[in-house]
Amino acid sequence: MTRQILPQVETLATHQRSEAWRTDAAQSLDHPILFWITRGQGRIMVDCRMRGIGPNTAIFIPPHTLFSYEMFASPQGMVVSLPRNDTSGLPRRPALLKASSVQMQSEITGLIDALSRELGELRTGQRRAVMAYVMMLGVWIDRALTGQPQGELGKSERVLQKFSHVVSIGHRDGKSLGEFAADLQVTPTHLTRLTQNAVGKPASTLLQERVIQAACEALLHTDRPVQDIAEKLGFSSPAYFTRAFQAHTGKSPSAFRKTR
Repeated sequence: MTRQILPQVETLATHQRSEAWRTDAAQSLDHPILFWITRGQGRIMVDCRMRGIGPNTAIFIPPHTLFSYEMFASPQGMVVSLPRNDTSGLPRRPALLKASSVQMQSEITGLIDALSRELGELRTGQRRAVMAYVMMLGVWIDRALTGQPQGELGKSERVLQKFSHVVSIGHRDGKSLGEFAADLQVTPTHLTRLTQNAVGKPASTLLQERVIQAACEALLHTDRPVQDIAEKLGFSSPAYFTRAFQAHTGKSPSAFRKTR
């Protein structure tokens, strides 16, 4: 899916309404995204690790990172979708950051507000100004990260992180779970046990959720025939693809495409 040249700033509520895929299902994007949660509670899965979300929490998700999230209790916040080709100055790994001080909260709120205003006005030097604000957001994240200890990942966590990565970038290859597990030098049973313990879902569900997200994007943003999409994503037949798609979305591929 082609992303905008400039960032996009929207409220959390608007972002959730515009999502093509369920937020509680595994997904990954081809561009970075920043969530700034100011109110409400929830949880987020990043690289097969589940974390709680509360007020004044910033979540940075780099491109091709497997994640999902659920929000409860009337959440409020802002979402900044960043261009995929302008990631200089942004972290290369995910970050979940609690802005504990009023200064930190004011800084990130001010940067997002200023970025939103700049995007809303066609002025000379807009792109340079916008990217300056993006770089400042990267600086804010870096500074917040310095105050958080980074522990070493255990063996199981490393396997889960690698699985998340290969699912994010290799979901279009039509590989089976067994093939993904073999690439990671573990058995499908062991991999499923790890994901079930970590996020409450078997590995096969995470893989299929990411594949269905890719199908949603193809149906909404291209005119490719359903049969071609099914074949590209590794389904043995259009009928099997339709059954799987309908089980996850409640709609047939053709009906889903009509919602665009």
